[in-house]
Amino acid sequence: MSRPTYRFAAFELDSAARELRQDGELVVVSPKIFDCLVWLIEHRDRAVGRDELIAAVWGRADVADAQLGQLMRKLRRIIGDDGDGQTIIRTVPRFGYRWIAATAVLDAATEPPDAPVAETPPVTAVQAPPGAASAPARTDAASTPHRAPTSAPARRRPWPALALVLVVLLVAAIGAQRWFARAPLAPVLPGAEEAIAILPVEVGAGIDSEWAWLRLGLMDLVANHLRRAGLVVVPSANVVALVRNEGTPALEARRVHDATGADSLITGGAERIANGWVVRLQWRRDETVLREVEGRDIDAAGAARQAGDRLLGWLQRRAPAPPPGADAVPAQWLQRIDAALLDQDVATARSLIEQAPSELQGSSALLLRQADLDVAAERNDEAYAAYAELLRRFPDRESDPVMRARALMGISGPLAQRGDLAGAQRELGEAITLLQDLNQPDLLGESLAGRATLRMVQGDYDRADSDFSQGRIALELGGDTLRLARLEGQQANLLALRNRHAEALAVWDRVADRFERFGDARNVVDALGNAGVERLALLESAAALATIERARPWLARIEDGALTRVIFDYAQARVLARNGRDGQARGLLEPILDQPAAVPVLGLALAVRIELAQLELAHGNPVRAVRLIDEEAALDEPALATPLYARLRAAGWLTRVRALRAAGQDARAQQAVQRFTALAERGGEPDMHIHALLAAAEQDWAAGRRETAAPIYEAALREANRNGAPADVAEVVVSYGGALIGAGDQEQAAAVVGQVARWAAQDFDCALIQARLYAALGQTDALAAALARARSLAGERSVSIASVTAPP
Repeated sequence: MSRPTYRFAAFELDSAARELRQDGELVVVSPKIFDCLVWLIEHRDRAVGRDELIAAVWGRADVADAQLGQLMRKLRRIIGDDGDGQTIIRTVPRFGYRWIAATAVLDAATEPPDAPVAETPPVTAVQAPPGAASAPARTDAASTPHRAPTSAPARRRPWPALALVLVVLLVAAIGAQRWFARAPLAPVLPGAEEAIAILPVEVGAGIDSEWAWLRLGLMDLVANHLRRAGLVVVPSANVVALVRNEGTPALEARRVHDATGADSLITGGAERIANGWVVRLQWRRDETVLREVEGRDIDAAGAARQAGDRLLGWLQRRAPAPPPGADAVPAQWLQRIDAALLDQDVATARSLIEQAPSELQGSSALLLRQADLDVAAERNDEAYAAYAELLRRFPDRESDPVMRARALMGISGPLAQRGDLAGAQRELGEAITLLQDLNQPDLLGESLAGRATLRMVQGDYDRADSDFSQGRIALELGGDTLRLARLEGQQANLLALRNRHAEALAVWDRVADRFERFGDARNVVDALGNAGVERLALLESAAALATIERARPWLARIEDGALTRVIFDYAQARVLARNGRDGQARGLLEPILDQPAAVPVLGLALAVRIELAQLELAHGNPVRAVRLIDEEAALDEPALATPLYARLRAAGWLTRVRALRAAGQDARAQQAVQRFTALAERGGEPDMHIHALLAAAEQDWAAGRRETAAPIYEAALREANRNGAPADVAEVVVSYGGALIGAGDQEQAAAVVGQVARWAAQDFDCALIQARLYAALGQTDALAAALARARSLAGERSVSIASVTAPP
């Protein structure tokens, strides 16, 4: 049974071809928007509930109403429906939506679809005769100087695969390499929602190195060409990252699918012939070749577009016209720059910009690429000036909304580097407004992620969360799995800042898996380092150590990664210390303070000194601990006075108070407590509040003011249970429980220590405080079991009967 075509307002929706047209022109929509539209039309006889619509579009129930609302807003914009007037889709309060537009059902059998581009049969390669002179090739590009790159819509799960019956026609040719044309008896075309990855084009052997850029340039050209025709194409940057990290030009289909989600691949080759170029494209799914085509033209770009048009003809899709100026020299030069940038060949890209032809010099397209390069080289002043000039040339959305949005996105970076976070947010906010109505999901997602990060740094967590969620949707629509993984990493940081460590860990594990599929060693190490730290917050020290060990082979693959190594060494040292491997931890921490790579990382030097001070305290060296964090100025650094660094400052102040008191400097310790308390009350961050209460309780208890210390301890414990991580709860319990045991209040101690019993099998401090309680209670068998657990978790730390019966 064929699926019908519907007509409403100025639109025609072909549900079988999965095409939406407005006044005869193809409208490119994402698969989820298309599915939502079809479901509402097909069930227009009734109201459709939100849960039903979510299940129909996403195929699962765990989707927030906000995501559905975002999708509906985009759908309304596409079909010209005013959310207030609601002439096409009516919102049913507290239920869902109903399709109310007058809709005609067309008979598909009587209305043939628009004629596709005529396809010529695939042609066997013709080799240039030996000694034949190659005609001067006129090169081409897929973009004009003002073109902004586009992104692919998101991929939906493919419909169950239909059986393909292929007859392989072998064409023999003695003495010549040929590609074999395969013609299906009953062609089954790839689904409209199927994601495609275009691999780098193989450039024929013996071709001058001048044409090496075609490998990525033609790949990106074909990707953009098919995307403009409405196909779901994986962003070229994702494919290039996978190729680069794999270290081989040939990729297996399974590796590409696992990393990018692509259901099929298009591979290609380019060869010089006597009168120009021939480009051959091969569409593959797994090991099956679905179609092979070729294009011939005087230049390589023209041949690639022709081959792409023939694939679109096979798919019965209308081929898009080449962008204006696609055959001009400036467009080709820009494409060479973009190919170098895709390959992360900054030197070549800069050289091409400097040697650009005269007609390209001073153009906005070249200036944008120059500014992007300056940002990558941390030449922030030059980048700021270039972006500012672009904003002067494009003063509003009428001039060129995409170019203005890209300039706004670009200038936000230098502004943030200057400390103008409000200005950076303002520019990103305008960029987001511009991009909302454009089919640029990659740029929209990047802008939202950037603003979310700025809001997170400033402690505006709710709005940061909203931006991350919207950015995630945009990147999913664009099929950009690599950029989505980076966004999820920032989202994990936000979850950790809100002390939602179990959720943050799940996200970091997923991000690490994604980067592993891409072979991205640097990002794998970063993700696993963060996952290890999150496991410490959950009191999973052994699992954290296993996570760190998983990262080691990836760390060995990183070249010129001093910054990554320094940050990972810090995370690794924390994990080792929590596993009782103090010597190894110290061996990693001390060299960091002398590493030039550590200097630009705000707060890293202080974090290292805090960890070293804690090691000194644990080994009975309080004077050394005091020296390590003796300067209050470091803890009061204005740049650290944000919620992002609240946990670091809290750990620093608590360690300082403990070190001063252990060193016999009670007056200074009391002053530090007062300063710490004032800062915590002023900032309002839970981490600072919990640890300031703990510092005050410990100070009062040590001074014999137990009647005031006990209520403060109780307040710290309540706050830790309400807003802290398991590690925060354990820190308060170990301190409070130890104090109660030392005071002989075993009944209250049992009530307090019992709160960490669930972690005694996996955390050393929890096991040890439990052993101390059993020793005080005289429970011999329970004490023996608790000591055995503590010893299994001790590492280099000594555990004995004496250590659990000695006063704290």
